Amino acid sequence: MLFHSFGRRHRLTAVAVAVVAVSVMTSAGCGTATSRASGPVAGGPTVIVVRDNANGKTVATRAGNQIELILSSSYWHVTGSSEPSVLRQNGSPVLLSRPNSCPDIPGLGCIPVRADFTALTDGKAEITAERSACGEALRCKPDQTRFTVIVNVRN
Repeated sequence: MLFHSFGRRHRLTAVAVAVVAVSVMTSAGCGTATSRASGPVAGGPTVIVVRDNANGKTVATRAGNQIELILSSSYWHVTGSSEPSVLRQNGSPVLLSRPNSCPDIPGLGCIPVRADFTALTDGKAEITAERSACGEALRCKPDQTRFTVIVNVRN
C-alpha cells in the first residue's frame, strides 16, 4: 500500500507540473509581428514573423513579402488563408524544434508550429488557426480556441 501511494503521489505531481507549465506557456506573450530582410539582395522580400499575441490584430505588408506564422503549440491546426489569391499558403505547416523552455513531458503541446505565406496582390486576407486542447487532457478556455490575424496587402 505504501508503494502504491508513493507512485500515485508522483503521478499527481507530474500532472500538476504539466498543467502549470502549459498555463505559463499559453499565457506568455510573444512578439506581435517582427520583420527581417530576406533574400540575397538588399531590398528583397521582407519576412514578417507573426506570433501568438497577434491574435485579432492586423498586419500590413507589400506584395512579394512573406508572412511566417509561428504559434507556440503543436495543438494548433492552421486552416490557411481566407483569400489565397491575395495571400497564398506555401505548403503545409511544420513543427519546429522543441524550445528549451518546453519540458520533455509528453502531451504538453509546447512545440511550435510554423506556416509560411506569400503576399501576392492588393487586398485583405485572414489567416486562421483552431485548437480544442491546450495540453493533454486540458481543455482550452473559449478565448483560446481560435487564432485570427488579418493581413492587409498594399503595393
